[in-house]
Amino acid sequence: MNRPAILTALAVGAAAATLALAGCGSSDDAATTAASTTATTSTSAAAPIECVGSEQTCTAKVPLGGGAAARTVQIALTGTNMGEPTTTVAPEYEGAYNITNTAFTTGGSVYEFMLDAVESIPDGVDLEMTFTQKM
Repeated sequence: MNRPAILTALAVGAAAATLALAGCGSSDDAATTAASTTATTSTSAAAPIECVGSEQTCTAKVPLGGGAAARTVQIALTGTNMGEPTTTVAPEYEGAYNITNTAFTTGGSVYEFMLDAVESIPDGVDLEMTFTQKM
């Protein structure tokens, strides 16, 4: 066997061992801890999406491509007195996503929500969210 084949075999063997250990149920297993961390990371917030504009109005583009499962999204707003956003998406993707648990946080400068979107949405499709200053 050449070196890349050996490394591939070792990686496959390590992955199988990790899966076997994950089923043991011991909270001390590194594999169980790693599996828990991975599950938590997939639903936790990434870096906030910037809302581009002025203090009176701004628009954020939330990527939908590839779908989302209970993904926390944060949008960094340009002002602290913004109202609920209006949303725009290509007509063929209306109803292919769901937004829940909306909240303004950090003194109103961040808009946070939970996003679910179908996996079949192709890369490059964005949900545009436009925020306007409350009167």
